[in-house]
Amino acid sequence: MQQAALRYVKSKFPVLPLCWPVNGACGCGRNHEGRAIGKVPLLTNGLTDATIEEARVTEYWTRWPQANIGVAIPPGYFVLDVDIEHNGYESLGKLQDSIGELPKTLQITTGTGGAHFWYKTRTEIRNTARLGGYEGLDIRGLGGYVCCPPSIHRNGLPYEKSPVWSGPITIASPALIELCARKVSPIVTNAEGSITEGARNDTLTRIAGAMRRRGTPAEAIYEALRITNEQQCQPPLDDIDVRTIANSINRYPPEERVKVEYGGFSL
Repeated sequence: MQQAALRYVKSKFPVLPLCWPVNGACGCGRNHEGRAIGKVPLLTNGLTDATIEEARVTEYWTRWPQANIGVAIPPGYFVLDVDIEHNGYESLGKLQDSIGELPKTLQITTGTGGAHFWYKTRTEIRNTARLGGYEGLDIRGLGGYVCCPPSIHRNGLPYEKSPVWSGPITIASPALIELCARKVSPIVTNAEGSITEGARNDTLTRIAGAMRRRGTPAEAIYEALRITNEQQCQPPLDDIDVRTIANSINRYPPEERVKVEYGGFSL
């Protein structure tokens, strides 16, 4: 794992150590459950502590030699996440019927048989749940991270390069970029004021962003999101997702506007 993590940082992809599974259970000793197993950052500040410094990578994986590898999405890239457990491939077919065939690019097969499609972009792309309203299609962009090979899924199977599309990373189609970069739709709530499934990530991200611009401390942002998630989101997000949103926003100083530059790295 350490050698793989070092290869990522040599290509300027920031990495962070994640929980790892042991016989389907949490292996890091923090008693993670369900979808959190194998995906939770082990560092105090989560995504904020992702690094491209080889010394820190060596330190991390000396401390946790079995840790899975998370790659923080750098500027100039995004990942289309196809979740097979939520009909992602069916949605992918519908998406391509709508916007055209996706360009061939680096494809990572996840432990469940889903896929991560890595793309380059000159447009700022952020995390999006249910891209275009399609179930099982999510975007991981700035402020997000994904598990990368040779990480192990909680079911015991590895993340690995797909023999179908094994690279290199290519530029996304204009239609896909346009869909990913659309402005966030209005918050969708029901009569009781609950935040519906398709709007949870976007709504919590906007709440966190507004708090961060005002200089709210990191832990206070997380606590506000946690309460909102528990009381208004239907159904609530996993706590790992709430923590990820909070950590991603806290990468930026108050009122900072992030400039995205086109990257030319290879994964």
